[in-house]
Amino acid sequence: MFYYMEVHPVNKKKSIIVLSVIGIFIILMAVFAVVSFPIANTVYDYTGYAKTIKLGLDMSGGVAAVFEVLPDEFDDLDTRVDGTISSLQSLLVSKGYTESTVTKGTNSNGNTTIRVEVPDVDDPQKVLSLIGRPATLEFKGENDVNAENLIVGRTHLESAYVTLDESSHYAVGLKFNSAGTTKFAEVTKDYLNKTIYIYIDGEPYTQVNVNSTITNGSAIITSGQDGYTYQEALDFATRLQSGTFGVQLRQTEVRNISATLGENSINTALIAGIVGVAIIFVFLLLVYRGLGLAADIALCVYIVLLLWFCAMLPWVQLTLPGIAGILLSIGMAVDANVIIFERIKDEYKHSNKPIQTAIKDGFKRSIAAIIDGNVTTLIGAVVLWILGSASIVGFAVTLFIGIILSMFTSLVITRLILKCFVPLNSTNNKLYGLKRDEEHEAEEKSLKSLAKEEA
Repeated sequence: MFYYMEVHPVNKKKSIIVLSVIGIFIILMAVFAVVSFPIANTVYDYTGYAKTIKLGLDMSGGVAAVFEVLPDEFDDLDTRVDGTISSLQSLLVSKGYTESTVTKGTNSNGNTTIRVEVPDVDDPQKVLSLIGRPATLEFKGENDVNAENLIVGRTHLESAYVTLDESSHYAVGLKFNSAGTTKFAEVTKDYLNKTIYIYIDGEPYTQVNVNSTITNGSAIITSGQDGYTYQEALDFATRLQSGTFGVQLRQTEVRNISATLGENSINTALIAGIVGVAIIFVFLLLVYRGLGLAADIALCVYIVLLLWFCAMLPWVQLTLPGIAGILLSIGMAVDANVIIFERIKDEYKHSNKPIQTAIKDGFKRSIAAIIDGNVTTLIGAVVLWILGSASIVGFAVTLFIGIILSMFTSLVITRLILKCFVPLNSTNNKLYGLKRDEEHEAEEKSLKSLAKEEA
């Protein structure tokens, strides 16, 4: 017979300090998630981070804009329309509106239309600032609207974006397609140390100086020694991007659209989530007792961190599928804790290990199964994120974030809490819902009696 010595890596004082820090963290994060207040001695207000989570069309409505595709003399109109739809979708996603939709249709005149729906926006003009007013973009060698075009946006330019120059100032980056790369190399060679004028919709917009010959298809536009502000660079890039669309568009409609799930959808989803999580908390506490209490605290950490990440990360836009992703990840966090606790119960039941050792070995035996299950789900989430439609992307993003956090809280936070619990009460196995089988229970009693006699 071998009797396990009980070792406490954390003393009672440190345990109380760690648990207090975790409790304070949860309380502060929960408070700052919902409260709003003015910041003293500034003109700014603080808004609870949970209130800043962007919502999808089904939760909060948004704005819809319809553009008519103007016919032209070029071939492959359908292909260019599809390319324009893809460019618009990518542009909106890059600005954090992952749940935006861009679809093709036909109006009463039989002309092709493109419909853009942007969620969580209440100003119809905001959609135009996001995608730019569809425009013609031209680079000219002279400040004359009738001058020859050196570069045409929808023919040569692939994208425009905000970047940093060598001095870490905001600038506008340009990326040309294959035809544009060749053409731009010729233009910058011919106009080295000269000025190129940029026209949008036939009107002079700005002018840039050519400082070098550019042959790699990428360029940066800077503005003096101080550069652009971020908003200036963003506005400039958006205007340039709006001139890269493969077809000419004319705005025919911009209007607000209501939430597809109704005005009370957010409150209903919130109540459903609270009830579901409360049931989980009670279940873990009743079935696993002290172990369940540790899991409940870890889930509180998980929830406040998940809300914070959903508010801070630009890819998150909460929809009904997105909420489903969050609830699924909560379920996987609970599942991970259940696997761990069952392993701990087995380790304790079929041996004479003390509680601390059973917990340590239970975690060790659980890690492989938890990682395997979560990694396979992560792979599925990544595939859906990359290949899925707008509504599927919302599900994939929240699921991905939720799984990462659930693995962290179940394998790190739950374990830390249990390590702090044990020094506070390391002998009461009933407190943790643990029980030996008959053989090892009798053996443990015999060893304890022997120890008393020897004492």
